[in-house]
Amino acid sequence: MKKILFSIYCITACMLLQSCSEEFLEEKPYGAVNQTLLNNEEGVNSLLIATYALLDGYAEGETPSGNQGEASVMNWVWGDVPSDDMHRGDQTGGWSQINDVERYEVRSDNEWLNGAWGINYEGVSRANDALLALYESEDIPEAQYKQLEGEAKFLRAWFHFQLRMVFEKIPYITEGVDATQVKNDKEVWDNIEGDLQFAIDNLNPAPKDLGRASSWAAMALKARTHLFQQEFSAAKTLLDDIIIDGPFQLESHFYNNFDEEKQNNGESIFEIQYSVNDGAGVANSGIDHQTLYPRGQDVGLCCAYSAPSFDLFNAFKVDANGLPLLDSFQDNLLVEDYEILTTENFSPTDHLMDPRVDWTIGRRGIPFLDWGPMSGSDWMLDQLNMGPFLNKKIMWYKRNKGEISSQSSYWAAGVNGNNFRVLRLGHILLWRAEVAVEENDLSTALSLVNLIRNRAADDMVMGKVLNTSFRASDEIIIDPSQPAANYKLAPYPSFPSQEYARKAVRHEIRMEFALEGMRFFDLVRWGIADQTLNNYLKSELNGGRLPWLNGAKYTEGQDDHWPLPQVQVDLQDGVLTQDPAY
Repeated sequence: MKKILFSIYCITACMLLQSCSEEFLEEKPYGAVNQTLLNNEEGVNSLLIATYALLDGYAEGETPSGNQGEASVMNWVWGDVPSDDMHRGDQTGGWSQINDVERYEVRSDNEWLNGAWGINYEGVSRANDALLALYESEDIPEAQYKQLEGEAKFLRAWFHFQLRMVFEKIPYITEGVDATQVKNDKEVWDNIEGDLQFAIDNLNPAPKDLGRASSWAAMALKARTHLFQQEFSAAKTLLDDIIIDGPFQLESHFYNNFDEEKQNNGESIFEIQYSVNDGAGVANSGIDHQTLYPRGQDVGLCCAYSAPSFDLFNAFKVDANGLPLLDSFQDNLLVEDYEILTTENFSPTDHLMDPRVDWTIGRRGIPFLDWGPMSGSDWMLDQLNMGPFLNKKIMWYKRNKGEISSQSSYWAAGVNGNNFRVLRLGHILLWRAEVAVEENDLSTALSLVNLIRNRAADDMVMGKVLNTSFRASDEIIIDPSQPAANYKLAPYPSFPSQEYARKAVRHEIRMEFALEGMRFFDLVRWGIADQTLNNYLKSELNGGRLPWLNGAKYTEGQDDHWPLPQVQVDLQDGVLTQDPAY
């Protein structure tokens, strides 16, 4: 399972490049880069490796903020917490900055904004340093020269894309400019697309090192960029290229895309590569999501900062035909063991469910991979305010503990080397289905959605838990021959209308990619965030549930993006303009 990783990314590059310890917006001293050492293939590659190192959104010891998940490539802070998929978890007394995100009360002085800004612009800065060194280099063969340039431009586009999803108006920083004087008065999508097109034209489709960007990854990211702008024809061309000519195929098992034993599989287009126990401490690990794991005595990790919502759980309900309840899943919300003590008897619902629910959400009385059945509220800190569910996609198998998880001491138990599959064929198929709906090509949309559904139809969690009591002294009895819950999933027989197809495709995107940092951004780009999120809050909080969240309200035109960090606006007075909504 070991892979070629960029283990020395900061050691080599930061010895050569003084900017590794600088804040992005501080002007570099003349001659900060040692041109003699960097203006060659090895030097440029070292700078690129330092840039790849920031893909996870974490730069230990190098920025004043940004190391707690603010810039995580999983986007759980900005893509999941403010959506209808996830609650911030843990307890409301911790990390108040996340409370403000979930309640849509973020002010420009929220330091987590500066973390997201600083890490991503540090990535931009490193990509530009690599380009400057490349342009001053000599004797690099043309093909390799273009490959290095393509990687740098892919990475520069990547970090700007992360920023553009969170902030509405950002400066696009290119090489050789004074970054402190670049205004945020223009839309940057065309800049992102330009860098990605160069990457498509020049990157190797099959890089020799795992984790390096390929031309396919650049195509996928550019297609997503077009979707954010409702440029469906442009996205279609790229998506079709990947589907028809790409070397990718759906994995037979939905959970293979989260299983540490199935990393870099045939469905994966671009993965963030992590490793542990390699002599680098936690520097190469998935430290950006260090606080998202269960925390019960059975597991002993930290810190349950990822609590799926009642709404998400109920979205997995299906009817007697195995089809989603597109318009009625919020009726009679199933709340499972909410407010039921671990010491009290409980049985999971017998409602028919999409089997992906129990590969996505941890719930009481269902096997949590091979960690045993989740026993209830003792796996979290504050069930009253976070709800009864946990994120299962983030977890790894107990049998690999100590191998996939770090053996070295660190404050957050559970730091591990399980890659994050940030772009995979499943994305491409459902994005293509989305395009087909908008072109009213309902037969294509139906076929693509059913490819995904057929893969999941028999993908059941096995192991029926026969207990109703989960006290520490209870013997847990499991029948491995039975499904863990009442599952059913079937392909759609037809899409009778464009409106129905649009709902179906968007619902399928939610089911397939829940808790992967996409949902809030999707609601915004679809133009349905206001209605969806305010209806969700009304349903989710009905009856006094989750008391800390009561009174939260999404405001259209303001909460679709977050304010620029005030500290950056102040540093660049007269250059950066704050979002007028704030």
